[in-house]
Amino acid sequence: MNQKSPNKIIEDLGDGLIMRSAAREDADALAEFCSQVFMHEESGTEAWWIAEWIRDLTSKPHPTLNIDDVIIVEDVEKGRYASTTTYLSQTWTYDGIEFQVGHPEIVGTHRDYRNRGLVRKQFDLMHRWASERGHDVQVVLGIPSYYRQFGYEYALPAETNLHAPITSFPRWGNEKRNFRLRETTIDDVPFITRVLNASNDRSMVSPVFREDEVKYLTFDRHERSAVCHKTAILCKSDGDNFGDPIGVLMYAMTIAIDLGVMLRVEMTEPRYWREAVPALLKEFVELAEKATKDANDPDREIKTVRQDMQPDHPIYLFDEDALGNPPDRQYAWYVRVPDIPRFLSKITPVLERRIANSIHAAFTGSLKIQLERKGVILKFEKGKIVEIENTPSMHWEEANARFPANTFLPVLFGMRSIDEALDAHPDAKAAPKSDRHLLETMFPKRSSDLSLTLT
Repeated sequence: MNQKSPNKIIEDLGDGLIMRSAAREDADALAEFCSQVFMHEESGTEAWWIAEWIRDLTSKPHPTLNIDDVIIVEDVEKGRYASTTTYLSQTWTYDGIEFQVGHPEIVGTHRDYRNRGLVRKQFDLMHRWASERGHDVQVVLGIPSYYRQFGYEYALPAETNLHAPITSFPRWGNEKRNFRLRETTIDDVPFITRVLNASNDRSMVSPVFREDEVKYLTFDRHERSAVCHKTAILCKSDGDNFGDPIGVLMYAMTIAIDLGVMLRVEMTEPRYWREAVPALLKEFVELAEKATKDANDPDREIKTVRQDMQPDHPIYLFDEDALGNPPDRQYAWYVRVPDIPRFLSKITPVLERRIANSIHAAFTGSLKIQLERKGVILKFEKGKIVEIENTPSMHWEEANARFPANTFLPVLFGMRSIDEALDAHPDAKAAPKSDRHLLETMFPKRSSDLSLTLT
């Protein structure tokens, strides 16, 4: 991305504080700031993993982050940083329809400057950017309940953080090794990109992966960064010879806390899930054993494996219960959609496709949805959406469906079914039965795998 002029002041906040864009020269000082702000308070351990992450983002080119979009609130009178965040610009898909996403990340304020509205100032700025840049959606992963105050709602599933002891994984014996993992080379980037994008068919919402982004994910991040991972290529094998690549494994080994991580596993063809998952798990054990040996620390070894994939990921069909049982609950991404009618217009081809494959295929009429005090009216002719009208006000008795606050967002993005939304919110409504079923048809509950996003 093209870099603009450094140290651009965005706003004078008063009391000696300015809000400005970062420059490359801020990288080391910003890393030190983040290491303190995100310190593990119980142990007093500085957050070096966040420090290296922000140093990567500010010290080198990034495929979806302009250095001007790293925000610093600085106390110029005292010569110190007060707060920071970053705003990444990405492309995701909604069931095959691409849309633009703004992604705030690494939001942190020094304790001496908290409760002064500095984060709100930064989010107001990022939301202005979103409007100017045509970003349909903003997403952020963070503190429980915190981002609701800025218009966000939990609407997409986060990683499951499912843990299993590595002793439950199968090991290689004397059997023939038909599949093996090998290290990734730069020549594998196109293959990895194709495999990741093909896997998007399994998800309602997914990032779109570009080759420059995959290269950055795979090769360009500091090994101590919080978001750094390794990538291995699963290949057919004949003894020690590696054959055609058939899958991808994104993983990490953190010896300091005895933890291995499987971020993402994908295959080129559906048949390989049954054929190759047992071998992949055996190969993962050998990667963990090698990481333990390389660490040369007798008190540390990989004991537990965290998995970030969704509970309906194909790997869980063929793991023979080695990976454990999905959790009863999992965390979620916050989502903000500033203009829901506009977003509905963008995904109209998806909604019409769902209607065409249903008993509502010839529907002519309208559907009135109340979103807080505002309303959206969808008008149909023979199953086609011919108009989406944004109404500044709608009385609750007029609506065929009613979703208080931002409770429509989990339905829109498939994290919650219509029934679940109605059960969770007594003031929600969907009636009569025919309109409720039409809503269920247009907005089915469906999984999204966001276990690998570019940060």
